[in-house]
Amino acid sequence: MRMKRSILYLLLTATLVQANAQIVTVRSAFEKDSAMLGEQLLYSLTIASDKDVTVNMPLFSDTITGAIEIVSASPPDTSYDGNRRILKSSYLVTSFEPGWNTVPPLPVAFQQNELKDTIYTTVQLLTVLAPAVDTTLAIRPIKPPVNTPVSFAEILPWALAGIGAVLLTFLVILLIRKYTGKSAGHGILPAKPQEPAHIIAFRELSQLRAERLPGKGRVRDYYTRLTEIVRVYITRQFGIHAMESTTAEILQAFSIQNRGDQRLNEMLRELLMLADLVKFAREDPTPQENDMHFANAERFVEKTYRMFYTEEAEGDAAGEAAAGAGAGVGVGVGDGAESENDVEPVKMEEKNG
Repeated sequence: MRMKRSILYLLLTATLVQANAQIVTVRSAFEKDSAMLGEQLLYSLTIASDKDVTVNMPLFSDTITGAIEIVSASPPDTSYDGNRRILKSSYLVTSFEPGWNTVPPLPVAFQQNELKDTIYTTVQLLTVLAPAVDTTLAIRPIKPPVNTPVSFAEILPWALAGIGAVLLTFLVILLIRKYTGKSAGHGILPAKPQEPAHIIAFRELSQLRAERLPGKGRVRDYYTRLTEIVRVYITRQFGIHAMESTTAEILQAFSIQNRGDQRLNEMLRELLMLADLVKFAREDPTPQENDMHFANAERFVEKTYRMFYTEEAEGDAAGEAAAGAGAGVGVGVGDGAESENDVEPVKMEEKNG
């Protein structure tokens, strides 16, 4: 009795397997059975089934097995052969483990109406071959280095960086020379004008006197012009940046170069201080004070320019200054009326109340 039941069970199982085999068939294969280490090859999975059968394809992440890696996967391709539907998936794989690498049977689940079952692929074997290495030879590159020419796009950033560095260095040098020269009271000596500085100053003073600005109510403009003439003269004659400096800075720088007669320092201080008061504090000097400071400006130029001339050149320079004074300057260089040491500034007499 038991023998009959066993035979019946085997016949029933064989019938079901044959039926399932007709419903779904599956095949997997590598495009070749061996590959070199790191070589890429195709692995395909093909499932054929009836149209009314629902099939679940195996899902892979980044490997098929631990030794076989997936490089890329193609979307499943569906085709039909009569009443049969054929699904095909292809994977580009590689392996870096030499030896025999086995792909075990992969399950493929399917369902037809009330029937649910699973079919498996056959075992696949991939032989991975390692390259032959001669250990007696020295290690060397697989390929020699490739000598590629340098392109303009590669040179351009370095060229721009070099130009920027040169410009930045030049700017830093200019700023250092400017501010260090100003703080010390000395600057870069300006180019010597074609005319001596005192000749230009006497001519400008003569023009300022002829304009008679105080009589026109332009006292502030008058002192602005007067101090500008003196500042330009100091810049050209002494190399001091008087046009860019304050009154205190000019007096300090001039006192360093004038170590002889201190009365020149006092004369310059009174002129610049009163001019600042007129320009910034709305000081209203009298006509006598205007004339006094104009005369002091002339005396300052007359007495200081001699410090830069030798005895031989002094006669020629005095003749030129006298010619300029004859054209309208009240106090000329060739006047001879005062000695060189007589630099007492003109002062107003005090009025008795």
